[in-house]
Amino acid sequence: MPDTTTCGTAIVHACPPHRVRFVLEALNGYGLYYEGPAGDETNSDRHTRKVLRLGETYTDDQFCCGDASRLADWLITSAPEAAFTIYEDPAREWVGTYLTYVPGLGSFAADCDNQGEQLFTQTQVLKLLNEPEDVRQRALGLTWQTAIDAMPAQVVHEPESFATHWDRRRGEVTIVDGDQACGDLTFAAPGDSDQVDAALTKHGFQRAGAWGQLDDTAHIWRTDVYRNPED
Repeated sequence: MPDTTTCGTAIVHACPPHRVRFVLEALNGYGLYYEGPAGDETNSDRHTRKVLRLGETYTDDQFCCGDASRLADWLITSAPEAAFTIYEDPAREWVGTYLTYVPGLGSFAADCDNQGEQLFTQTQVLKLLNEPEDVRQRALGLTWQTAIDAMPAQVVHEPESFATHWDRRRGEVTIVDGDQACGDLTFAAPGDSDQVDAALTKHGFQRAGAWGQLDDTAHIWRTDVYRNPED
């Protein structure tokens, strides 16, 4: 379906706070944004934290056909704790695509109409008549829907983030205000980005986003980090 666009919709049903930024950046990267009324999203942090509205629709009327599966694959890989549904409206001669994922259940896919309602052929339904109920439930996506119905609609804030600088030449990382007692936290972190990530984990942090070079000549790279959820 080259160069074909349609209306795309994503609904996130569950997401831990430390995955909020990843999920939002993925949705926005595919042009999906929340367009409903703003709720109570104030917080007292020195930085405004990103928020994700669970159970609400993020949409784009110029969504590229085929991107639903690509976005779903990215979310499953990068935010495996999140539960979500993504669907594309029918376009030209093609039916729509419906995808949903719930941790522990895996993913479910089906054709759909422009309301995100799954479409099944008469042949598919007839084949299920003599199957056990649990088989029918899974084949029709009802197992996923039951799990999703139990998930509350709410606003989830990302955790407080800390600006972090990595001096690649010196093999040193500084987390601004990362030391609760003494301000900035600085520690040695020689090696590549994987080794730096391991050093962050050792000190109780994890990256909130990708490393970005401050400029073309600088040896300083920057990102934001979160405290590890268990700390």
